[in-house]
Amino acid sequence: MNRNVTLARIRYNTDSDGVEQCWRLILDGEEVLVESVNIQAPVFTSRDWIEPIRKFKHHISVEQCHVHIDEAGIALITPSLAPPAPVSPNV
Repeated sequence: MNRNVTLARIRYNTDSDGVEQCWRLILDGEEVLVESVNIQAPVFTSRDWIEPIRKFKHHISVEQCHVHIDEAGIALITPSLAPPAPVSPNV
């Protein structure tokens, strides 16, 4: 998976066995379970209401980022790539 997201939230998956799928990524509201997370972007903590379970949960959060998840379930979160600069037709 490769995609830019407005908001990525990360929290430990308390339903995991402690070996596999240890982390929950909530990417613009869609949950994905992963093995590990490497964050190379500015982060902040957030306290978010999770309606399906009707509880507050705490997250490490990243805004405007790019998420890459490889076949092994390793997530890499980096700042979103800036859109390419327009090319002048006079160059």
